[in-house]
Amino acid sequence: MARVQVGGLGFDVDVVVFDKDGTLIDFHAMWGRRAVVAVDAVLANLGSLGKNDPLQRALYQALGYDPVSGATDGNGPLAIVPLHKTDIVMSTVLYQHGLPWDEAERTIRDSFSPVMSAAPTSEFVRPLGDVRATLRRLADAGLQTVIATSDNRDITLKMLDMLDVRHHFDLIYCGDDAAGPKKPSPKLMLDIAAHYAVHPARLMMVGDTVSDLSMAHAAKIGARIGVSGGATPDSALTTWSDALIASIEEIVAG
Repeated sequence: MARVQVGGLGFDVDVVVFDKDGTLIDFHAMWGRRAVVAVDAVLANLGSLGKNDPLQRALYQALGYDPVSGATDGNGPLAIVPLHKTDIVMSTVLYQHGLPWDEAERTIRDSFSPVMSAAPTSEFVRPLGDVRATLRRLADAGLQTVIATSDNRDITLKMLDMLDVRHHFDLIYCGDDAAGPKKPSPKLMLDIAAHYAVHPARLMMVGDTVSDLSMAHAAKIGARIGVSGGATPDSALTTWSDALIASIEEIVAG
């Protein structure tokens, strides 16, 4: 049991559950750039059909990403949907623009998917604050820390290794896991509480999307902390969070 201070508020919690992208790492540096490269790959694959501005706009709109402003819709596929489901979204766009479904799926599989699922490189995996030191302080205070992400497991583990923080998480929930609950199911929070044999009110969720925080609300966990600067405007996060922070460095235990 630890007393955790966030934004001037105190919470008695045992477990802190972290989202990954937009919470531990810079969402825009990683996924904004990937979205642009992936859409370009799709258009190049399509040849003359790819020289179609309405199609390009539709692909970005379906992702929930604006390549001009760099803004991401915090409720859109790029921000919250597992990669395998994003493939379906993008295939649907191509089908709606005249490709037979089999060809649309093949195009996305051959061009979009390899970019989005490629191993991360250090230049794009930028921690939001001193993630390593913060997790060490939480561990020293006796807190358990968990990852809950919609990202694929192989990418997630590589990113955590790049930050040298994987050892802080004995539970890591990913979007492509074959079994068990996934975000945004409230059952994921309840499973975490059951694993540690604590009441859900002893959990804290830290994330940058409404999906993260509404999941925590539905599970009736004890604290919901929004991270500013990720995929969701502060105004939307404020509605769902007990406190809003710029980085996890603002979570203080002891």
